[in-house]
Parts: sequence; C-alpha cells; structure tokens
Amino acid sequence: MAQVTTLRERRWLALAVAAALAGGMPLFTTHAQDMGLDRQAREAAWSGRVSEGLALIDRHLATHPDDREARMDRARFLAWSGDYDQAIRALDALGGDDDAMRTLRARIYAWAGWRDTALAINTPVYEADPTDYDAAFTQALAARHGEWPQESLKALANVLAAKPEGKDTEDLVRAVRLPLFSSVGVPVSVYDDSDDIRIRSVGVDANLRLSDQWRLLGYAVEREHSAPATGPFAPVTGGDSVDETRIGIGARYAVSPHAALEFSVGRSSLDPGDSDTIGHAAWTQRTSDQFQYTLRAERDRMNASPRAVSLGVMRNRGMLSTEWRPTLDNLLRTSVALDDLNDGNRRIGATADYRHAVHRSERINVDVGGQVEWFAYSEDPGNGYYSPDHYTRVAPLVSTYIKFNDDVGLYLQGAVGLQRDETFDGWKRAVDVGGELTVGIFTHWQLAARAGYSERLNEFGAYEGTSVGLELRYRFCEFRADRCPP
Repeated sequence: MAQVTTLRERRWLALAVAAALAGGMPLFTTHAQDMGLDRQAREAAWSGRVSEGLALIDRHLATHPDDREARMDRARFLAWSGDYDQAIRALDALGGDDDAMRTLRARIYAWAGWRDTALAINTPVYEADPTDYDAAFTQALAARHGEWPQESLKALANVLAAKPEGKDTEDLVRAVRLPLFSSVGVPVSVYDDSDDIRIRSVGVDANLRLSDQWRLLGYAVEREHSAPATGPFAPVTGGDSVDETRIGIGARYAVSPHAALEFSVGRSSLDPGDSDTIGHAAWTQRTSDQFQYTLRAERDRMNASPRAVSLGVMRNRGMLSTEWRPTLDNLLRTSVALDDLNDGNRRIGATADYRHAVHRSERINVDVGGQVEWFAYSEDPGNGYYSPDHYTRVAPLVSTYIKFNDDVGLYLQGAVGLQRDETFDGWKRAVDVGGELTVGIFTHWQLAARAGYSERLNEFGAYEGTSVGLELRYRFCEFRADRCPP
C-alpha cells in the first residue's frame, strides 16, 4: 500500500529523500518545469518547518492545480500542523477514493481523536495485512482513544515488529502508553479574593490501573479556609480559620471502549467542627466521535468561605454535561446542574462554552469562541456564599496553546464580557484569564503550574479573585507492566 507519513516520520523521510537524490533516483513524479517548489515543500515539512512547507506547496499548486500528489501532500501538511478539518476538506476536494487517500484519511481522523471514524476506514486495511507498518501505526493511534486504550497494544506490537527503532515508533509508544499509566500526584493551590477569603490546599491523589477495565482512585487533602475574624465571612466557630481534612477512595470501571462508570466515597472533617460524607458517582458515554455526555451526582461542602464551611452547609448536586463536535474545528460544551442545599436553599444553573479553531501551526494553536453562564438561587440565607435570585454572564473568549516541544506546552485563555444579577442597575464588566504550563506531557514525571484571575464589577466596586497552583505527578506502568509499553 502507499506510504503515509506521520509528523514524527518526517526526519526519517528527509534522510530518504536526500539519499535518493544523491543516487540520482526519481523519487517523486513532478512537473519538470517546477521541480524545485514541491520538492522544497516536502523537505521543509519533513524537517519540521510545516508552515514553510505549506506555503511552498501552495505556490506550486497555484501553477499546477492538477498535481494530485502535491494536493495529497498539502492535506498531509495541514494535518501535521493540527488543522484536521482543513486536511479532510483538502482530501474531499481532491476526489477519488484510492488506498492512499483512505489510509491518509484514517490517519488524520486518528490524530484528531475521532476513534470510530478512523477505525472504520483503517481496520479493513489493517486486517488484510496486520504486518504493514502504516496500517498498524494508524490502528494503534486510533485505538488508544476511549475507555479501552489497551486495544491499541496488538497493533503496537506489529509496529514494533516491523520497525522496532526510530523516532516515529518511539513517539507512537509514548502516545499509546499515556492513557495506560497509573499515577500519583501532589497538588498544591492557594486562592485569594478581595473579600479577604483565602483557601490553602495541599494533597495527594492516586490513580492505579488494576486491570484493563478497573482503576482504583484515592485522595487525601488538607485545606485551610480563612477570613478576618471581624468580617462577615469569618467562621462561626470563632477565630479566623477552619481546617478541613478530606479523605476518599473510589474506582472507575470501563464498561466498553465508549462508556465508563466512576464513583468515590469519603469524609470531610473540620477542625473545629464536625465531619460529613462526601462523594460522587458519574456515568460517561461517548455515543459517537461527535458527541458524549456525563451524568453526575455528587455530595460536597459549599466551600465559598470559612463561614459557609463552618456552618456545615452541604450540597447535593445532579448534573448533565455534554460535549459536541459537529466538525473537526468546532466544539461546544454545555452543563446543567441542580443543587439541593441542607440550609433550605436550592440552585439551578447552566453553562455553555463554544470554541472554533482559527489557527493551527506546528507551534501555536488559536481558538475563539464564547461563554454563557446562568444560575439562580431560591433564597439568600446569608450563610457565607453568593446566592442571587438570578445571575447571567456572557463573554467572548480567546485561547491559545503554545508548543515549545513535544513535552512542554503553555495554555492561555482570556474572556472579557458582561454580567449582571438582580441588584445591578445594568450590565457590568466580567474578566477571566488563566494559564497553565505543563512540563513532561509524555514523560513519567510531569509538573503543571496554573494561575487564574477573575474580576467582577458591581455597584459597590470590584470583586477580584486569584488562584495559583502547582502539581507534581509521577506516572508509571508497574501495576500492569504486561499491559503498558515500557
């Protein structure tokens, strides 16, 4: 079958190009009068300069629009840059449905995480010849997505048998291994706001892969909730702070490649104060590559302030979350939640978050979209948490991901919009910005640093909140070494 290159194969292919050219071999069928541009485009893209390769291949196609091989390369380069939607559109515009196109199409959908679509195209090719490197590569890349990532291991073994060494194979091993890891993490965070509320938190959590379908979950967290002793958010137990210890255990069961059940139970103990039961149960199902939903029930504290925590305000929540991807470059997330609080209050809320991919390159991705948030409480009991009759926020947003290398990336997001509740005389400004730097995306050790800032204007001035966090995580295969690539 035709060779289909991955982003990680480009260095190897660049060497092959150089060797072929040195030997005088006709490597590509091109138009003799424009031999330079398409060849330069391939060499640039295979060397990691994908944007340069795209610009060169576009220049070539401007004068040779019927060069089918160049148009295939253009689709491939678009996929390498992360622009999967335009890559598929480029294939659609090309027409035809030969083995080379089907294989490339499957690889693009696998890169994009559309598991079922990629497997539907690639599986017949893979089953016809499981030893074929490209077919096995795509099969492993697609099957790693979903709740049963172990389904990628057989195809990965065939990849390793065909080509045990090389950057492409090494990168595939790392990608397949990632969802098969067990992990232990140590998260630390601090929240401060203009009401002089501070929440410090340090904990440890574990996610242990016991079998192909079962994972054991656990956590232990120490929190300090503090506010000035003379202020309205001080704990009712006296002083200016209340300490909370949270301990819980749970499990996740992967019912199928598309569905999983997760649950946990724990205790939250206050000092000074009493203890109470916390926990959650969630059902997640991916009905297609384009749609998934989660039904979640949980019990937890209202931890908005030391007053709310010390009063023992607990909430029982039922929530439906959805994720819809109508196309490869559009994403809509929604949620609806109902809360029943033990102080007699009730809350209903809904959110929507839309993203559209506007720029993709080998280094920077940019999305634009918008957020809508609405919630309402049945009453305002004055128990240390914000409980308006109704609250609405609408904001456009921009987010970007900056890739420094395969293992280091920076995510940034900003949303500046309007908000109001029943006490406002009009719409007021609402600002939310945040960022996360991740070091060690694919490695055993991972460090993530997060920061966020929120501003809410109202008739009384500005409310501001900041949060910073640091999480060190170690990921390992020892629990199921036989089912996790080394």
